[in-house]
Amino acid sequence: MTQQTKIEWTDFTVNFWEGCQKVGPGCDNCYAEERNGRFSAGANWGPGAPRRLVKGGPAKLRKIERDALSFHREHGRWPRVFLSSLCDVFDNAASPAWRIDLFRAIEAAPNCRFQMLTKRVGNVFQMIPPAWANGGWPSHVGLMITVVNQEEANRDIPKLLDLKARLDIPWVGLSIEPMLAPIDLMVTSSKGHDIQSLRGVAVDPTDPDGADEYYRTAKIDWVICGGESGPKARPMHPDWARSLRDQCWEAETPFLFKQWGEWIPGEFDVPPEIRWQAFPVDPTDSNLLPEMDGNPRWNNGLEFLPTDTHCLFQKVGKKAAGRILDGSEHNGFPEALT
Repeated sequence: MTQQTKIEWTDFTVNFWEGCQKVGPGCDNCYAEERNGRFSAGANWGPGAPRRLVKGGPAKLRKIERDALSFHREHGRWPRVFLSSLCDVFDNAASPAWRIDLFRAIEAAPNCRFQMLTKRVGNVFQMIPPAWANGGWPSHVGLMITVVNQEEANRDIPKLLDLKARLDIPWVGLSIEPMLAPIDLMVTSSKGHDIQSLRGVAVDPTDPDGADEYYRTAKIDWVICGGESGPKARPMHPDWARSLRDQCWEAETPFLFKQWGEWIPGEFDVPPEIRWQAFPVDPTDSNLLPEMDGNPRWNNGLEFLPTDTHCLFQKVGKKAAGRILDGSEHNGFPEALT
């Protein structure tokens, strides 16, 4: 049995249903929504849209579990299974009965290593089975959340770390894709506390004794970073990816660089229609916006890309852009997935 998905950080994708709705800026150009539009005329996307049951999902997962031992012999590890690539397990609009079936199927597949990804971390505790919420979280299931900027990191990472500690989740991770802004994981702020989420340390600056009070917290076990793909993709500044890589290296946290996306950074002599620029200027001041051919609307309708360094991008497509960061592939995985 070989890998059956092109997603670099997993081996298989399994969906028990299809459909979702946008909940943040990272959803603006959702590939799953575009796919649903092509195959189902968009009937399963957006507020009030019914989710579509994927009848082959359970059978696919059973087959992966049956073949897990042969996969282990071939690869030296158990198969990684991404739940769910075309929906969100913790979507309010999904049928609770479908979710119950999904959790039962997960429990029946102990030789799979599940990567459960959500944009709705606030729903997790209320939607998992009672046994999972009372000390029975399965040891072969990890929990990941998507964050795309510092605001989402500050809002959702503390919730994820609280769940990890509260439910004894074996590992938790971040999917920072598409990365739309720089993110500092060493100073994730929550309720006045600065959390170093890669180290599992927090500081309370309101200590009445006048000194910062440090205490231990749960920590992030894995970070995935990637740029956006698709016809409306936004560029990812290389300094943002480098910063994440360096933060993870310093904290000894596994880091995986998934892709540049449609745009690759560099210095290019290309036509304006496939070129995009970022400059260290205030995007709110129209007088400072650089001109291209006498027209300040040089970014082809994309939002201004805030950054501290000048950078040019060329739109070459996901495959051509590749996933090499500063001359190397970065393929870190948490120990539970290796």
